[in-house]
Amino acid sequence: MKTVLKIFLLFLLCLSLTGCQTTPGKKPEVNTGCQAAECNPELAEQAKQAALSVKGVEDAVVVAVNKNISAAIKVTGFNRLKLQSIEQEVHRKIAGLDQQYEVHVTSDKKLFSQLQAIEKQIKASPDRPAADLLPRLEKINQAMQG
Repeated sequence: MKTVLKIFLLFLLCLSLTGCQTTPGKKPEVNTGCQAAECNPELAEQAKQAALSVKGVEDAVVVAVNKNISAAIKVTGFNRLKLQSIEQEVHRKIAGLDQQYEVHVTSDKKLFSQLQAIEKQIKASPDRPAADLLPRLEKINQAMQG
């Protein structure tokens, strides 16, 4: 009688464990990089030239993705005293290129280096950029506004 009870309990245990398992389903496909986003390298280059044309800007990094133009400028020396007006001038010139895009401009050195890394990543593999491109860009754009 004890062996029948043990077998029955073991059978119930097996049934309860297999009933609680989740069924494996399809993982959702994630489109990343420029396939999921609209990258516009031509507009980014035009915006970079527009930013470099502003007096006081020594270097510029520009990325145009998903109707957002993210620009970081490098301003050094005494030109940093006029930083706000330089940023406004760069914003005005870039916004004049395409009214449909939202423009973000910063002169923060950390954001400059982060945006430079994203630009290099896009140029290195324009057809297949890394998966974390869009979240990183959104984080940079939020930091530019705050």
